[in-house]
Amino acid sequence: MRDVTKGKGLATERAYWLAWSRIKDVGPVTIKRLWEHFGALATAWQAPANALLSVDGIGLLIAEKIVSQRPKLDPEKLLVQHEAENQSFWTPADPDYPALLFAINDPPPLLYYRGHLRLNSLTHASAGGPLTVGIVGTRRPSMYGRRWTQRLSSTLARKGAIIISGLAAGIDTEAHTSCLRQDGLTVAVLGTGVDVVYPQRNQGLYGQIAQHGLILSEYPDGTAPDKTHFPRRNRIIAGLSRALLVTEAPARSGALITARLANDYCREVYALPCALDNSQGEGCLRLINEGAQMILGEQMLAIALEALPPDAVTTLPQQSNPLVGSSPSELPDLTATMPELSPLLTQVLNAVTLEPAVLDQIVQAAQVDTGSVLGALVELELSGLVIQLPGMQYQRA
Repeated sequence: MRDVTKGKGLATERAYWLAWSRIKDVGPVTIKRLWEHFGALATAWQAPANALLSVDGIGLLIAEKIVSQRPKLDPEKLLVQHEAENQSFWTPADPDYPALLFAINDPPPLLYYRGHLRLNSLTHASAGGPLTVGIVGTRRPSMYGRRWTQRLSSTLARKGAIIISGLAAGIDTEAHTSCLRQDGLTVAVLGTGVDVVYPQRNQGLYGQIAQHGLILSEYPDGTAPDKTHFPRRNRIIAGLSRALLVTEAPARSGALITARLANDYCREVYALPCALDNSQGEGCLRLINEGAQMILGEQMLAIALEALPPDAVTTLPQQSNPLVGSSPSELPDLTATMPELSPLLTQVLNAVTLEPAVLDQIVQAAQVDTGSVLGALVELELSGLVIQLPGMQYQRA
């Protein structure tokens, strides 16, 4: 990892994740792009305006705002002050920052936490990491919605899955509570500071999760509930989840936002069917109509989740990342430690870069006809060497 900090190491890079989050008009998407482009946020902090313009999404106006704001911030002093004001938080430069969450395009630059659960330290036989399952839905569930949420959460918890939800009333509460009753692990993602319990009646549940699981939020300590926070909170639930279950949701529901975000992040989305005259479940029927997988029972669902393909390996910023910024011709031969590939597969794999590329770019780089490239990409994806993204884009795993 390129670093202008002259040996100050990861603690300094942690300070720059915090500092970049304080730059006005620079959000999580742009911050991650800066890290991808420069290899370290400390390096990006020193970049002149013309270098910033090479980052996707940064135009002249944003570049000028960045250059004008940086001199007013001292990253190291800012970190000391922030650590004094907030009990516990991670940045992507910290080894405990959830790797699966960092894989999304807009991971929170700061993640506040309570609890002792560390997702990166857990393993799952089929996925290379913990089987994390998000369960979301309406705050006013019917008895049918409550019953099936309890059954699904209990079954998955017994099988070792980690249940992710939002500590809200209704479906969230049922998912967390049922998991804990099976002595399972659960993560609550809040739209408040991690020291603020909302709704208040979940104070006892909050205490159990903090003791046996994990409480997360991208908002600093003391942040009160705000209706604008919860839709953004939903992307963290989706990002932490290998699969997302919507057990009951009306036509207008935050759970549907979470489901669509999960789909954008290439997660598996499942929905529980209901009666046509159950307005509380109308959103689930719409999701199924749009392509979400139908939940047909707890055992069938558990088997399907156990069979999920392995996750792509996500490199966190604290790990060595010498490939960032490399051109395709500079990429090392990643097939050296892989089983021998056919000449065609090798040729197509060498045309796929770490950055997402559309099919036409890969065809041009490989100099092979489109049909052969598509067939090769399918084989490479099944081998875990290539990832397909929405919009017929591909990148190396």
